[in-house]
Amino acid sequence: MQRYEVAATVVEHQRRAPNQYELILHAPPIAQTAMPGQFVMLRPLPTHAPLWRRPYSILRANPDKGVFSVFYSVQGTFTELLSLKPIGSTVQALGPLGSYFQPVRTAKRHILVAGGTGAPPLCFLAARLAPTLQPDERLWFLIGARRSDLLVGVDEFRALGAEVRIATDDGSRGYKGYVTDLLQQALEEPIPSAVYACGPNPMLQVVSRVCRERGVPCQISVDAPMPCGIGVCLGCAVKVALPEGGVWYKRACAEGPVFRAEEVIWE
Repeated sequence: MQRYEVAATVVEHQRRAPNQYELILHAPPIAQTAMPGQFVMLRPLPTHAPLWRRPYSILRANPDKGVFSVFYSVQGTFTELLSLKPIGSTVQALGPLGSYFQPVRTAKRHILVAGGTGAPPLCFLAARLAPTLQPDERLWFLIGARRSDLLVGVDEFRALGAEVRIATDDGSRGYKGYVTDLLQQALEEPIPSAVYACGPNPMLQVVSRVCRERGVPCQISVDAPMPCGIGVCLGCAVKVALPEGGVWYKRACAEGPVFRAEEVIWE
């Protein structure tokens, strides 16, 4: 898939949660070609300071308007620079990059599992998937966070008609515990399902194991450092199992970040 490097114009900048923002950018080539699960590499300034771009999953894309958005948390100098971008300014954007989620059309229930800030690519997936569902197909969204004010995407999923189930570590909303507990409960129901997950790697490891034990097809978007984002630096290597046996490495930024759960070897 072709990638584009553009000076994307900031058209909206919304605070979504404490220190968390949605940045909406006008960049028609990216908005028109992006697929759910793909990401962009951003740099807040036209100079090479900070030196490295940073990867951000695409939260939503509107091809007709030529805009896409990313979600980010302010955690350091780079994200603070992003948070200061006013409407009308530009951000250097490279994308769309990486692999993407591919809906399992034999499933009757599509379960999207998000942990922490793993909701953005799943929001994009749900927006594209919901209009294509057959009358006997269902969309579920399971989300976990440390506390209720850090939950992302709940309203968007409900607007799409999804069954939403929430877990928080402190019990401030929904189930007190881990989102992987909600997944295990959901899979006890005898419904042909497919799982799509994004979040911290320890969560993805549990999701992968649970789905493998139950024979449920599962796709995961792995969390890996991506210094270059285009497969050159090899800083995002993920150990995978080869179909004929043995192991190999794939680049999360090129062959990933979305992998079949059974591919990834967890250590």
